[in-house]
Amino acid sequence: MNLVADVLAGILLAVCAFTALVDFTQKEKAYEMTRPLRIPDNAVPVLGAIKAAAAIGLGLSYASVGMAKLVGVCLCVYFAVATATHTRVKDSMKRTLPAFVLTAMSVLFVLTTFAK
Repeated sequence: MNLVADVLAGILLAVCAFTALVDFTQKEKAYEMTRPLRIPDNAVPVLGAIKAAAAIGLGLSYASVGMAKLVGVCLCVYFAVATATHTRVKDSMKRTLPAFVLTAMSVLFVLTTFAK
C-alpha cells in the first residue's frame, strides 16, 4: 500500500477498535447512541463484532493488498449504511457527519489500495 492508504488504514483501524471497545465495555453508552437510530439493543454487540473484525482486517491489510481491498469495500458498505441510518431517522448533522466522513475515508482507502 502507499502512504495515503497506510494513514487512512491507521485512522480507520483506530476508530473501529475504539468504537468496538465502547460497544463491548460501555453498553449503556452504546445503547444511548443507537436507540435514537431505532437499532435494537441486541444488535450493539453484533456491530461491535463487525468493527472489531474490521480493525483486525485493517491491521492485516498492511501485509496484504488483497485484504486491504476486501476490508475497504466492507467498510464502505458499513459506513454507507450507517450514514443512511442516520439520514433515515432525520438525525442531526452533528451525529450524522462522523458516519459520512468515515464513508468518505473508506472510499478513499479503497481507491488508494486499488490505485497501486
